[in-house]
Amino acid sequence: MKLVPDDGWATPANGLDWTCRETMAHILDDLGFYAMLLSGAHRIEGYAPLMEFTPVPGRIEGTLWPEEDAGTEIMLNCLDAVGGLLVAVVATAPPDRIGWHPYGNPDRSALASMGIVELVLHTHDILSAHSIDYRGLAEVVSPSLDRIFPHATRTDDPWHDLLTATGRTPATRGAAWKWDSGSRTGGDRVE
Repeated sequence: MKLVPDDGWATPANGLDWTCRETMAHILDDLGFYAMLLSGAHRIEGYAPLMEFTPVPGRIEGTLWPEEDAGTEIMLNCLDAVGGLLVAVVATAPPDRIGWHPYGNPDRSALASMGIVELVLHTHDILSAHSIDYRGLAEVVSPSLDRIFPHATRTDDPWHDLLTATGRTPATRGAAWKWDSGSRTGGDRVE
């Protein structure tokens, strides 16, 4: 299996204004904050008020940053740890627990789908910057696409449908998009 070289994390991610390292930091932040949305007993409007910082002035802000000189193994260890946190919280949070998101207040299924979508899309952005082919698995992508992109055009290729819904195909590049993370068990829903 071909991986991002240890010195490849400063490379610009495909289609983004971020480096691959910054894109990984974004994934870590999303997965970590999604977990925090369900882990606390008290619901707040917004993300947990943790301090964000910018390691490089003028670049992306974040809270969960991998070590600046970390290679691929460390980056994947960080992803495993934070991704595992989201999996554990989604699996154990009460079914009626609702989080917050500007695109609809998510329940467990929405937060799981949001995490999957962030992970597979930005993995694609990172790996394609290094000419490494990547496709999210249909059995993972399809339910997430159904859950938070219910109005997206569907074909027999869920991966292409997700790329289309998120402005990552030649025909949709740069198109505005958002998902529907509204709860199916209560709370706000984006229509």
